[in-house]
Amino acid sequence: MRAVFLGATHEVTGSLTYLEAGKHKFLVDCGMEQGRDIFVNQDIPVNASEIEAVFLTHAHVDHSGNLPLLYAKGFKGRIFSTEATADLCNIMLRDCAHIQLQEAEWRNRKAKRNKDIEQTTPAYTMEDAEKTIKAFVPCAYNQEIEVCEGVKIRFTDIGHLLG
Repeated sequence: MRAVFLGATHEVTGSLTYLEAGKHKFLVDCGMEQGRDIFVNQDIPVNASEIEAVFLTHAHVDHSGNLPLLYAKGFKGRIFSTEATADLCNIMLRDCAHIQLQEAEWRNRKAKRNKDIEQTTPAYTMEDAEKTIKAFVPCAYNQEIEVCEGVKIRFTDIGHLLG
């Protein structure tokens, strides 16, 4: 097994870890950076379409917020999370998509008034968020789940995190 920490390595936001287990490729979290972007997260070392699954630790945006972007880049796998995390992400990822669209519209209005500001597109769309939500596999706590041959996961309660 190989783990590569791609996000939240110098800060506490933008959690993203790439895992290889034999020939299988996974992510643990796919978070959006929040606040000032001081440290640049590394890119996933494979095409998004090669990722078989994401194991989502909890619903906070800095752990889940880039899942629709991953989907937009070609991810078609499953997203394993607790039932509570799946419920929260059902709301939060739609909200994030709405914020992405609003922010792009606001920046583009500014760009029309100032030619030094470039036009922008949202990181992902509501359609990306909707399709991402359908990929969730809600899991019960303490239930061992075989993701694929040789890879099992189990979600346990670690205290302060909802879902």
